[in-house]
Amino acid sequence: MASLTESVGKLPLRLRNFFARYPPQVYSALVAPRPTAPEGEASAEQNLPSPYTPDREAKGAHKEDREAFSFSRALLHNDPSNQNPFLPRKIFTTGKWIGPRYGLRQQADLVKLAIKYNVEPLLPPSTKSTEYKQARLAERGLRIKGTGIGQKVKGHKWERTMEARLEDRRKAMTEMPEMIRLWKQRGHGRGWRQWPKR
Repeated sequence: MASLTESVGKLPLRLRNFFARYPPQVYSALVAPRPTAPEGEASAEQNLPSPYTPDREAKGAHKEDREAFSFSRALLHNDPSNQNPFLPRKIFTTGKWIGPRYGLRQQADLVKLAIKYNVEPLLPPSTKSTEYKQARLAERGLRIKGTGIGQKVKGHKWERTMEARLEDRRKAMTEMPEMIRLWKQRGHGRGWRQWPKR
C-alpha cells in the first residue's frame, strides 16, 4: 500500500485530483466486469475469415447491427451505482440523457497523462483509452472497407478471377510436354508452313 501512495505522490496534480474524486478502487477499468462474447457467438479472434471474396455476391460488410455483441461497446461499462464520469448517463425518471462529466478533450488529456505515468488502467473505461481503440480497430478494420473482422473485400475483377486463371495456367503447364509430343507426331514441328501465293 505504501508503494501505491508513493507512486500517487509522483503523479501530476491533475491526475491526483481526478483519482481523489474518482478512486480507482471503485471506478477504474480494472474493477469493471470484463466483457465476454455470448455463448451463441464465436469470438472474433478464433475464426478470422479470409478477406478475399471470389464471388460477386459477397460485397463487404453490411450496416452494423446495433443489437449484435461488440467487444468495444461492452468495454464501456457504466455502473448505475457509481456512474462513469467519461460516459453519458440516463436519468431513468425523466428518460433524458446527461453528457459525461469530462468532455472528450479532457478525457484525451487525462489518458495521455496516465499513459505517460503508466497508470492508464486506473482510469475508468473511456472511448479515448488504448484498449477501447484497439478493440474498435480490430472490429472496424483499418478504415478501409473489408479489412475488419468478419468483413470481406470485393476487389477488382482481375483479383477475383486470379485464382481460376492461375489454376488454368498451372494445368496447362503440366500438360505442355504431352501437347508438344503430339504436335511433333503430327508433323507440325518441321518448319514454317508455306502459304499459297495468290
